[in-house]
Amino acid sequence: MQEHKTKLYKLTPLIIFGFIFIAAYFLYLNPQIQSFRQKTAVVTETSSSIIVVSTTSTFYTTSTTTGTSETLTSDIQSANVLHLINYALELINNDRVNNGLEPVELGNNMAAQSHAENLAKILCLSHWDTNGMKPYMRYTLFGGKNFVQENVAAVFMLGRTNPLSDEEIKSFLAKLEHEMMYNDASSGWGHRKNILDPSHTHVNIGIAYNSQIVVLVQDFENILIEWEEFNIKNTTVSLKGRFLQNLKPYMFLVYFDPSPTPLSREDLQHTPYNGSYSFGKLLGAVLDKGYQTDVPYIYATKWVQRGLDFEIVFDFKKFMQTSGVYTIVLEVEDWKGRIYYASSYSIFLN
Repeated sequence: MQEHKTKLYKLTPLIIFGFIFIAAYFLYLNPQIQSFRQKTAVVTETSSSIIVVSTTSTFYTTSTTTGTSETLTSDIQSANVLHLINYALELINNDRVNNGLEPVELGNNMAAQSHAENLAKILCLSHWDTNGMKPYMRYTLFGGKNFVQENVAAVFMLGRTNPLSDEEIKSFLAKLEHEMMYNDASSGWGHRKNILDPSHTHVNIGIAYNSQIVVLVQDFENILIEWEEFNIKNTTVSLKGRFLQNLKPYMFLVYFDPSPTPLSREDLQHTPYNGSYSFGKLLGAVLDKGYQTDVPYIYATKWVQRGLDFEIVFDFKKFMQTSGVYTIVLEVEDWKGRIYYASSYSIFLN
């Protein structure tokens, strides 16, 4: 999918010719003012090559024997996977540190574990679950208010009858991490980019397995804000928080997905559910007054920042089309002008 780019422009009032002459003269006398430039930005829609990753390159089969969920010899193992999760975290952080990045901390959002268990039960690999939910929707339903990006991978051992040992599971987890890092060309290196994204601060890891499959879910998080208020009432959004880094709000993007519907194992094995995901249809943006962009936009009714503290209120009713899932994505800017994602929150409207 081609990257969608949106620019944000600072509005300037009309000025007369004489004022232009004076301003130009002042610019000559004070070179420092040359450092002020028109504010621009790139809005990147999630795609298989950048924000999200396809499942193709992480499909690793150890047997071609046909099997079904009825042939499992043990139940999904989920109660005692903490040591495996810590091992998977170690693999991620080894790759990040080896590439000059800060390690990520283990998050506490359970969407990743829920998704891993869902996939293991039906012997399938997908970013969607059997409820028709995408990663950012699950993340919201499990209480997430920050930004999430998902990697999902699996080892299939169809036809196997004996249970897996811990050492086998660890070897498969290491294999999947290696495949995502070093054999990911078919996915545009999306898995690798996700693992090595410098804006990530945390990762939620889900691991589920039985005799015929090992599923690994990595839900990377950008926790950049300490939230004081995160209130959604119909289409009105009220946010208040404090940045944990030297950042400022940049813009909000509003996306739309139809209401999720249940999906079968067969559904999940076919297009589009066996590939990458996106935030859906981009409806528009929410901006601070005095700016504009090249997609439909509205202005926030309140947009205040004092130091690292901010408060923003807006109503996206103008963008509402029909019942479905409206996902609000917050972009923030650092002092070097770099743009990061800070929140992806799904609102389910009937």
